[in-house]
Amino acid sequence: MIGVAIVSAILLILIGIQEPKGEGLGAIGGTASIFHGSSPRQKLLDKLIIVFSVLFAVGVFVAGLM
Repeated sequence: MIGVAIVSAILLILIGIQEPKGEGLGAIGGTASIFHGSSPRQKLLDKLIIVFSVLFAVGVFVAGLM
């Protein structure tokens, strides 16, 4: 249970520090930057979020079996 709490806290932090993917209402005015590539930092954050999401899901599943 403590492991799931730690993983979820890390996951919340990672999601909180990532930059928004879309432009929201800025896309309406033509200022969208969807076609620009993402930075190496953002790519790393995306991979870490995937890893910690899988760890969270497995941890919750295992905790449910106990």
